[in-house]
Amino acid sequence: MIYALSSGSIKSGIAVIRISGTETKNVILKITKKKNFKPRSAIFTKFFVPGSDEIIDEGILIWFPNPNSYTGEDLAEFHIHGSKAVIEAFMSALSKFENSRLAEPGEFTKIALQNGKMDLLKVEAISDLISSETELQRKQALDFMSGNISSKYSDLRSRLIKILANIEAKIDFPEEDLPEDILKNIKEETQNVINIIQLILNDNKIGEKIREGFKLVILGPTNAGKSSLLNYFAKREVAIVSEIEGTTRDLIEVHLNLDGYPVVITDTAGIRKTTNPIE
Repeated sequence: MIYALSSGSIKSGIAVIRISGTETKNVILKITKKKNFKPRSAIFTKFFVPGSDEIIDEGILIWFPNPNSYTGEDLAEFHIHGSKAVIEAFMSALSKFENSRLAEPGEFTKIALQNGKMDLLKVEAISDLISSETELQRKQALDFMSGNISSKYSDLRSRLIKILANIEAKIDFPEEDLPEDILKNIKEETQNVINIIQLILNDNKIGEKIREGFKLVILGPTNAGKSSLLNYFAKREVAIVSEIEGTTRDLIEVHLNLDGYPVVITDTAGIRKTTNPIE
């Protein structure tokens, strides 16, 4: 069994601890002292230190029996108060169970992938959604999670398999009564698939840019207003502004959200001839 804090680590009103594995039901029985609990329903209950009457906290339990869970295994979520002391006490209680361990980063999603609950595109989409900082990043991640992209690639795969089957039929059974235009259809369909793939490859990596941010660099001579422009976009004093030439020496990077677009703007040192070795 694996367990982990699934919510943020900062102090909060609610924290969510998730467990997954074959021992999940046994853990629930011992930590709640309840004999019956309804699947996929929020149950208000007390949580105890296993083997004692000491209460850790009280909160909400939700049990998801396999295979209808995020990981495809028996899974449970404990919604407790989000203080450091409560979280540490609860995690300590879970560690006392046999064959239980702290989950590795992303392990719940890894198990879900291995159990066929999602494909690689959806795994990446979940990571992108968690990391999203702008509206455009959020929408792109949700589009990937919806399965629209996966359907497009699955369709291409099916068409390629059909092309391959027709080629093999033509090679293996040249004397059979195959459609006369089979070679023509193979060529046309192959070209159609190539065109679609080419369009995907020629999108200027827009998806990647939305995910990582559009990168802009401010270049120019000294005292041209580069640092002032950076401060204007950032709406704060990020770079020192001075009439003295050569004030900016290092690259100064700012991550911005411009109308939903993630943008990374870099201020640079002014371009000029100088004998200063540092500059």
